[in-house]
Amino acid sequence: MGANRTTWPERAGDETPSARLGAACHKIRRALGEDMRMAASGRPEPGAIPMSGAASGKAAGTSLPYFLGVMFLVSTLNMADRQIIGIVAEPIKNEFGLSDTMLGLVGGTAFALVYPTLGLAIARAADRLNRRNILAACLAVWSAMTMLCGVAPGFWYLAVARTGVAAGEAGYAPCTHSLIADSVSPERRSSAFSVLVVGISAGGLVASLIGGLVAETHGWRAAFMALGAPGLIVSALVYFTLKEPVRLGGAARAGRAVKAFGALMKSPPFLLCVAGSAFHLMVAYGLAAFGIAYFVRAHGMSVGAAAAILGASAAIAGALGSLIGGAAGDFLAKRDRRWLAWWPAVTVFAATFVGVPAFLAQGLVFALIGAVAAVFCNTLYQPASYALVQGVADPQERASAAALMIFIQNLVGLGLGPLVIGLISDALAPSVGVAALGMAIAFSFLFNIPSAIAFYFAGRAWGRADKPC
Repeated sequence: MGANRTTWPERAGDETPSARLGAACHKIRRALGEDMRMAASGRPEPGAIPMSGAASGKAAGTSLPYFLGVMFLVSTLNMADRQIIGIVAEPIKNEFGLSDTMLGLVGGTAFALVYPTLGLAIARAADRLNRRNILAACLAVWSAMTMLCGVAPGFWYLAVARTGVAAGEAGYAPCTHSLIADSVSPERRSSAFSVLVVGISAGGLVASLIGGLVAETHGWRAAFMALGAPGLIVSALVYFTLKEPVRLGGAARAGRAVKAFGALMKSPPFLLCVAGSAFHLMVAYGLAAFGIAYFVRAHGMSVGAAAAILGASAAIAGALGSLIGGAAGDFLAKRDRRWLAWWPAVTVFAATFVGVPAFLAQGLVFALIGAVAAVFCNTLYQPASYALVQGVADPQERASAAALMIFIQNLVGLGLGPLVIGLISDALAPSVGVAALGMAIAFSFLFNIPSAIAFYFAGRAWGRADKPC
C-alpha cells in the first residue's frame, strides 16, 4: 500500500482531512504573499488576482453594462454642460450686447485655453492614481461651475465661469478613455467607445430639450442651473458605485510625463489621427456653438423651437451615427486595423458635401434635413478614432494619450472653430445680413477635407495588421 499511495496533489480524491487543510493554508499563504508583492510593486503579479476588464469582460467587479451605463451618463453631462452655451447664445448675445466674435470667444476659445492644457496634467495623475476618484471630483467641479455661469452679471464673469467648466471637464476624456481601455478587450473597444459618443449625442439632446425649454420659459440663466445640478448626483454615483479596474500594464511611473508625451508626438499614426480629428472638430464645435443661433436668426425660429426640433433630431442622428460608426470600426478593423483611420476619412469627407449646401439653403425644411444629416456623418468617425489612439498608446499611458489627443483637438477645434465662424460672420454681416452666419458655417465644413486626408495617411502610417492592438 505504501508503494501505491499517492500524496497530494496528485490524487485529489484521496486527500485526508489534514491534507485538505494543509492545501487550503498553502493557498492562503500564496495569495497573501502575492498581494503583498503586488502592493509593493504597484502592479499585479502574474496570477495574483484575476485580470478584470479586457481579460474578463468586467470593470473591476462591476458588471460591464452598468459600468458603461455610468460612463454614458458622465459623457451626457459632459456634453450637455459644454453645449448649453450654444443653445442660449442668442439671448446672451442680446442681453450683453455681444458680437458673434465675442460669442465665439466665450463659447470656444475661453474653454480651449484651459481644457486641453489642464487635461495633460490630470492625465498624468490618472495614469498613476485612482481614475474613478479623479473622474468623480472633476464631474463635481464642472457641474458647479456650470451653475455659476447662470449668475454671470456680464461677459467677463461668464468667460471666467466657462474656464471653470473647462477645468473640471479636463479630466473627463483621460479618465473615461483609460477606464474603458482597461475594461474592454481590443476587439470590442470601438463599440465600447461608441457609448461615450452616444452620450455626447444624448448630451446635445438634453441641452437642447431641457436647456431650450427652460430658457424659453424661465430665461437662459435658469438653463445653466438646470443642467449643472444633476452632475453633482452623478458624481456621487461614480464615487460610490464604481470600482477602479486593474491596469493591464500597471501604473505609470512618476516623472515620465515628458517621455510619455514625447513618444506619442513621435508616432506618425497618432499625430495624423489627432490632426484629422482636430480639423474635423473645427466643424463640429463651430456647428455646436452657432447652429441654434443660425436657425433663430436666419429662419425666424424661437430658441425653444430651434433647440427642440434641431437638437432632438441631431441627437438621434448623432446617436445612430455613433453606434453605426463604432460597429463599422470594429467590423472593418478585424480585417485590417488601418480601417480605424480610413473609416473616419470616408465619413468626414462625405459630411462636407452634406453640410455645405444645408447652410446655404433658403428653405427651412431642406436646411434642417441637411444639418441633421451632416451631424450623422460627423459622428460616424469618432469611436474608431478613439480606438486607434488607444491601440497606438502604451497600456501604462492610455490616459496620457487621450489627454494629448484632447489637447491638440481642442486647441485647434474648440479654440478656433467657433472663433473662425464668428469672425467670418461679423465680416460678412454688413453686406449679406442674416445670411452671413450660414455662409460662415458652410465655409467651416471645408475643414473636413484636410481632416479626411490626415486620417487616410494615419492608416498608411500605422501599417497593416489583422486585428487592432
